[in-house]
Amino acid sequence: MNTKKALALCATVGVAISGLVIVSPANAEPVSNSYSIVGSDTLEDVVSALANGSGLSGASVRSTANGNSIGSFDATGTPFITTKSSGVRFGRPNGSSDGRTALLRSIDGAPYTSGTVGAPAGVVITGQIDIARSSGSGTVDPAGSLIQVPFGRDAIAYAYDSASTAAGIGTIDTATMTSLYTCSVTTLGGVKVTPVIPQAGSGTRKDFMSKIGVTDSTLGSCVTVGQEHDASDLNINTVAPMSVSRWVAMNTGASFPKKKDTTVLGSLVAGTTPVTGTGTSMAPVAAYYADSRWGRDTYLVVQYARVDPTNAAYDSTLADLLDPTKSASLTNSQTTFAAKAGSLKKKFGILAPSTTTAVRISK
Repeated sequence: MNTKKALALCATVGVAISGLVIVSPANAEPVSNSYSIVGSDTLEDVVSALANGSGLSGASVRSTANGNSIGSFDATGTPFITTKSSGVRFGRPNGSSDGRTALLRSIDGAPYTSGTVGAPAGVVITGQIDIARSSGSGTVDPAGSLIQVPFGRDAIAYAYDSASTAAGIGTIDTATMTSLYTCSVTTLGGVKVTPVIPQAGSGTRKDFMSKIGVTDSTLGSCVTVGQEHDASDLNINTVAPMSVSRWVAMNTGASFPKKKDTTVLGSLVAGTTPVTGTGTSMAPVAAYYADSRWGRDTYLVVQYARVDPTNAAYDSTLADLLDPTKSASLTNSQTTFAAKAGSLKKKFGILAPSTTTAVRISK
């Protein structure tokens, strides 16, 4: 596929592209000598693996910017980061929404304040961020200044402790989950269940709440807030949304296991489990990922002008990095060979996206 055609995307809302990529766990703090990536916790480890290089798929896979290393920065860690050589120190973007906001501030030059506690406020970060990881869609806008390029397919389930005594806690339908998170129901089988929601700015929080029909104003007072995809302190009879891809990566050894040995994954789809196998053999179940409600595509977001060849700001190297037809591109989804980025992504529980159409968004 011609890169310019794939990523020019003209002025239309959707544009066809194809592919995917991957690398091993995250060391997301190096200063980048080319492009810097921030945002979603869901995608931080797989994108860092691609950026740093990994042999987890059985062959060496690494995504570079025309031979130059790229830097992917975790959603959590120190309150601040420096992404470019001689760049400013600014608050660490935590989550998909925060990452997209930081990318916009990098483009428009308005002061940026991270959602991370203790982060410096009101920092001008012009040119410090090139790509935002996003576990869900932004606000679609045919004239938007950003464009989201499909990265891979994920799904949402929930974590709970295997010692839980609440009846039916292993499979919870959407209606019951809605009742738990609005606190109109607080028990299952007569046992109190505590619902946990990820922090504000989390893409998984946004997706999960929209799928169960709950907003910030209807979220119940019985709900507690926790860090996205961290089940290390999850108590019995407690449920928390969990990216299935992150769960797979925690079990295969691709990601650090932010969970207890007794933490297990519950299903939101009757009759279908989110994963198959255990330990290093764990893999996502395609039927669960294909579910129209709980399956989801994930994205990498960039400034539209930089991947539009008709624009003076066009950056061919950045366009190539997001071209799914390139075997080591960040968006490559091919799994035919171990050296393909898609093969590495699968080790992190990421499958091919449901579409290869890139869409312009405003935020």
